[in-house]
Amino acid sequence: SLLGMNFYGDPFKNNNFWDEENEIGHLWNRFNNYLKNNPKDFSRRVKSDVSLEIFIPSDDYATHGVFEVFVGVIVDKLDIIPINCVAKKLPKSTYAVFTLKGEKINSDWQKEIFSEWLPQSDYELNYNFNIQFYDNRFKGMDQLAKSEIDIYLPIIKKV
Repeated sequence: SLLGMNFYGDPFKNNNFWDEENEIGHLWNRFNNYLKNNPKDFSRRVKSDVSLEIFIPSDDYATHGVFEVFVGVIVDKLDIIPINCVAKKLPKSTYAVFTLKGEKINSDWQKEIFSEWLPQSDYELNYNFNIQFYDNRFKGMDQLAKSEIDIYLPIIKKV
């Protein structure tokens, strides 16, 4: 189970992908400030030091570039969802995991995965979303060269 905050729209309308001033950067700032100012909402429930960013394309993503972005943490239960937060429960799936290191994080990895790896593999998307997984290997926006993140893609064997 995941607990966090979300944004719906085009987060890159005014700024680039890895820019703290785009809507995703603002979303992370809002979530991190909430965590800092409301520790009791999360302190006993967070399962690990992992943060997640999930991209969920909308039906009109191809034409309008809008999608949902969720940022949050893994929690042990969803008995209470703070009014400022949203919860996600991801469907069970097998995941392909891609580790991005250093400058690769700021590259066009989406094209490599979705236009090159996926069509050439024996798999297809099981669900239309992907997860960016941040743990202690991610050193921050100002230290991307020293950082690593994992991308999780829900897949299923092609029939």
